[in-house]
Amino acid sequence: MKTIYLSLLLLCVGLTVFAQSGNRIAIHVEGGVKYNIKYNDYNVSHNDYDKNEGFSGAQFFISGLYSLNNNLSAGVGAGVNIYTRYVTYFDGITSVPVYANVLYKLPSSGDFIPFIDLKLGYGIVSRNYVTSPPGGVAPFQEEDFNVRNSGGLYASPSVGILFPLNNTAISLSLTYDLQVMKAKLSQLSGEIISNQTMTHSNTIGLRIGYMF
Repeated sequence: MKTIYLSLLLLCVGLTVFAQSGNRIAIHVEGGVKYNIKYNDYNVSHNDYDKNEGFSGAQFFISGLYSLNNNLSAGVGAGVNIYTRYVTYFDGITSVPVYANVLYKLPSSGDFIPFIDLKLGYGIVSRNYVTSPPGGVAPFQEEDFNVRNSGGLYASPSVGILFPLNNTAISLSLTYDLQVMKAKLSQLSGEIISNQTMTHSNTIGLRIGYMF
């Protein structure tokens, strides 16, 4: 994961330098919190310790957007998604979404500009750990085993408002997040026990951002 974070830092620096090379390039930096609106229907067994309702973590994004016209911009970006809810085999996950980004500004003559945004890509997850069998989930597994988490599809549509400030803007948006994750369970000897898939599909978020 250190390599992923370093790559993300280099991307942030590269996008900032790139933005300074032309006035049709904008950088959109966003941060926010996430909330699970209901219990997800995961393809994993649950126990009494699985709690997936309520506050579910924080997120940070940086996107480089090229202005195609006065309303439509497109580009790429990356971010960090921190998941704080306990779910069996997916506890304490951090994902790094890398995505294509499209932002459309709705026509407006007021002091703010409504917009629609879509981030679509792949959420990178890389985590390996040894754990004991949780009660009720693996009743026939008595020995510790290895869990390897990996990522999958990431999608995040949102609607929001831009508040222009000279050549920059403040953004406020309501978002929906979908992140697919996988877990491979294996004996310490390497023998595969099972493969599990989980989809964070009921997560809404509130983001505030700065575009320059």
